[in-house]
Amino acid sequence: MKSIPFTIALTASMAILAGPVSAEPANWGCTGGSVDRDQLSARSPNRAMERVLKEYQLRWDAAHVRQQCEAFAKGQTHEISCLRGRRDWDAIEAMVPDELWGMPRKKVRPYYLALQEEDDGYKAALDYCREVGAIPKGWVR
Repeated sequence: MKSIPFTIALTASMAILAGPVSAEPANWGCTGGSVDRDQLSARSPNRAMERVLKEYQLRWDAAHVRQQCEAFAKGQTHEISCLRGRRDWDAIEAMVPDELWGMPRKKVRPYYLALQEEDDGYKAALDYCREVGAIPKGWVR
């Protein structure tokens, strides 16, 4: 009989330590947008390179989103939330081919336009996340 009050106290303290459960389902949305403007402008010598860097950021986001949803599916530690301020900008910058950094803006433009036409992988990553139940079925970027 003495174990019942202990069990009740233990259950209550675990609930307090766990904190409130969010009513909102997990997703990748950000209040006020997800763009890291400070990083894009600080790392880009001109607007054309800023656009190229943004395209590589989308590819990094897609890979990160997929990794987090895979961890969710395996029951491992994961974080599904706004990426603004949490991206690995050194890794994103390293994805950009070296020769682009020294090119004039007008020569970078065709490369940027080609990147825009390519599949950045983000839709497939979100589809996977929905499939495993990591994000709501109706959530879109």
